[in-house]
Amino acid sequence: MISILFALLQSTALTAPPPPPAPPWTAVTRTDATTGATSTSALAYSADRNARLVVRCDRVGEPVVSIQMRTRAGLAASGDHLVSVSVDGAAPIDLPWEFPGSATMNRGTVAVTKLTEAMSKAMPITVSTKDGEQTVSATFVGPGMGTGIKDVLAACGYELGVVPQPVKPAAK
Repeated sequence: MISILFALLQSTALTAPPPPPAPPWTAVTRTDATTGATSTSALAYSADRNARLVVRCDRVGEPVVSIQMRTRAGLAASGDHLVSVSVDGAAPIDLPWEFPGSATMNRGTVAVTKLTEAMSKAMPITVSTKDGEQTVSATFVGPGMGTGIKDVLAACGYELGVVPQPVKPAAK
């Protein structure tokens, strides 16, 4: 009996704690085991950890970069409406974002180029919008040097500050 308890104690002592979360704006690539599709993302959490701001590259068919804000409470699905992104306390960049349900996102190439260029060297980034009648606002630490955002863009063949050209259909 004692040997069994000792073995159990040893096995739990050898179990490593989970790895700490990656620092904010560290690019992480994941591959779907069934489809082989990859996504690369970099993110930061708000100070209260109730929201996260994500720059994400999805490579399914045509590569697409999106900027997303997800909140713990979720955001209601609705039509596109304005989201304000203020970088380093400057005047906000107001653009229409999609609200597909649970989050808000923008994947327009011109908007993504403008936002990633502004965010890449920022320290505080504040994102504000309306969810119904309620104002939702969160402030995130910025990447400062932009490495993670640049890595995400590169994963989709984008270049910081350059609007990507549409992928040409394969010749017949």
